[in-house]
Amino acid sequence: MRTNYHSKKDKKKFLYPNEFQKILDVANEKQKYNLLCLINTGARINEMRNVIAQDLDNVRNNILLRVTKVRSKLGEKIPDPRTIAVSTKFFNYLKKNINNYKIYSTNNYKLMLKELSNKIGIKDYEDFSSHNMRKTFGTWMLALGIDGFKLAQHLGHDPETLRRSYASPDIFNANDKDIMREILNDLPARLRN
Repeated sequence: MRTNYHSKKDKKKFLYPNEFQKILDVANEKQKYNLLCLINTGARINEMRNVIAQDLDNVRNNILLRVTKVRSKLGEKIPDPRTIAVSTKFFNYLKKNINNYKIYSTNNYKLMLKELSNKIGIKDYEDFSSHNMRKTFGTWMLALGIDGFKLAQHLGHDPETLRRSYASPDIFNANDKDIMREILNDLPARLRN
């Protein structure tokens, strides 16, 4: 029996842009790779763990996610691969580093994120896991004006799940949005088209 079980206080928890930037500032190169892969794709950790160099579309700066979540409620029996757009800047970073670093396991990612969050003084840091990076990505994209239907497709969700599971996008100020744009580069513009 687990004696140190932690129940999350906030299942919709996400990082504000300045918090994410502070985490990046204290992370080592391997940790940065892991952080940047999830914040720039919105992918589940196991989706990114299975991306290989051949999954990168050099013409369109897209990534093929071959291993995706099987949604048994929808009658799926095998994963339905999806292609996602990423920023030009991140695509070049990923292409350069995909053979140098590996995506951490779910547990190691959670430990890394908690350690770095605690280091910079984020309240309730023990609530963070790799899935919170997905929440962060989705919340930021909504704040930057990305259509909910397009974002749901990008995340592999249905629009109702997006509405129910992601924080309100109207809580950010202009400075927050500037930091988001710096981190996400041209991805919001790509998803708007």
